[in-house]
Amino acid sequence: MDFHLDTLLNFPNVTVESCTQQSNEVHLKLRFLNEESRCPHCNELSSELHQNRPIVLRDLSIFGKVTYLKVPRRQFYCQVCQRYFTESLTFMEEGRHYTRRYEEYIYQQVQLSSIEQVSRVEGLSFDRTQGIFKHQYELKKTKDGRRLDASELMKSASEKGIKTLPPLSGTLKLGN
Repeated sequence: MDFHLDTLLNFPNVTVESCTQQSNEVHLKLRFLNEESRCPHCNELSSELHQNRPIVLRDLSIFGKVTYLKVPRRQFYCQVCQRYFTESLTFMEEGRHYTRRYEEYIYQQVQLSSIEQVSRVEGLSFDRTQGIFKHQYELKKTKDGRRLDASELMKSASEKGIKTLPPLSGTLKLGN
């Protein structure tokens, strides 16, 4: 669609097919530039599309507005190993409703303030915000296998000596 939106989004082999705005939200419909995907079972390329079931993911805000991505979830059939597989995407984890960068952003914001404050600012429920935090925490365990104390990381803002949430530096905003 628009080179500038593709650049702003910064996902490999993805283009923005359409962009719509509704009150305080931006919706981007994505399209993949590649027609094939590599089979995770036998590592062969397959272009035999079995089905496409788009999903909606939340991403970092763009233009100061909550951003949702309509992402095609393509399932292919591999002629070589005769198995079906869903295409793996670098910008999201299987079964998640947020982009990796949005989940990382939420994790960082909770470390700086509290789950309550981040959930309020982002318009997420406490449970969703806590779920994102815990998921990211599990991914970030130290390499030597030691578990960090999650309760330390989830202390409230007042216990951390923080009065307000820092600027949303991870949020993309364009000037005038």
